[in-house]
Amino acid sequence: MSADDRVAHQIVCLHNITKLLSDPERELEEVLDTLVHLLPEGWQFPDITAARIVYDSRQMCSSNFVEAPWVQCAEIWVLDRNVGKLEVRYLTEKPEADEGPFLLLERNLLETVAAELGNYFERKEMEQTRARQTRELELYASLLRHDLRNDVGVLLGNVDAIRMLASDRDEIVEELLVSTEAVCDRMLSLLKAFGLSVKMAEGNIVSLVRRVSKQAEEASMNLSVVIEVDDDAEELTVPESVLLPTVFDNLLRNAATHAGENPTVNIRISREGDQVRLIVSDDGPGVPEEIRDALFRRGGSTRVGGGLGLYLSREIVEAMGGSIELEPSQPRCGATFSILLPLL
Repeated sequence: MSADDRVAHQIVCLHNITKLLSDPERELEEVLDTLVHLLPEGWQFPDITAARIVYDSRQMCSSNFVEAPWVQCAEIWVLDRNVGKLEVRYLTEKPEADEGPFLLLERNLLETVAAELGNYFERKEMEQTRARQTRELELYASLLRHDLRNDVGVLLGNVDAIRMLASDRDEIVEELLVSTEAVCDRMLSLLKAFGLSVKMAEGNIVSLVRRVSKQAEEASMNLSVVIEVDDDAEELTVPESVLLPTVFDNLLRNAATHAGENPTVNIRISREGDQVRLIVSDDGPGVPEEIRDALFRRGGSTRVGGGLGLYLSREIVEAMGGSIELEPSQPRCGATFSILLPLL
């Protein structure tokens, strides 16, 4: 093949790949699968050329891919993050050229396609962020009606108690005032959340859980929260969400209300591959079998804190690409929820 023919083949190959990456209708898996079969057409020996894309925890290979020793590789970057790599391999030995058996032209094409892939992944991540924010906004009105109605009920109850006890129960009055202030802070945080930039949302999951737990203990003086963090989980970062704190707040308030007189909630945080798992368990009576299936449904039973609160919690977690489940009941154990969230 002449030099001019090689350049022409590369131009056609790059044009087809650019067109592919610009198609908004195609799903990610389809795009990557098509790309690894288009890419070999830009190399000298397409019949014995294989390609592989590694992106985060997934990889896509051409149908003929094997781990042959003759390889060209380019890193894929999204902003300042290395998110994967692009590989091209010859399946049989070829004469030496500019870079092993590969040409400098092929190196340039590989780097160009890797850069285009980085731009494509960045667009996909932005689309996912916009979709998550839109879903959060749709949830926000329901969340306000649910949480603020409950919090106002707590405030009114505290006010009535102060009126009855203020004359000779100064210590109790002070405790009620502290509880009232904590509830007010929670309400103000919720109201202010959507006035903040998304970048202001807390991404470190351990810091978030510790902050929400402290607020819950101040708001419910009978509640004790114990947090256990694996050594490799201290600095884990999840997608930013202004509504994620309400998920843990809801679980903790449910425990304070339904798990007995002086409940203890244990929260275990551990890493599982490219996800973080949070196990939230209390020492209460658990969830009756007859309402377990309806617990996360909209308008489900509120006897153990379900209804809209847990329905919204699942919506928020799933909007982030995660999951929340009620674990099977165990003898002499209370309610246990398992939350999985993706990591950045």
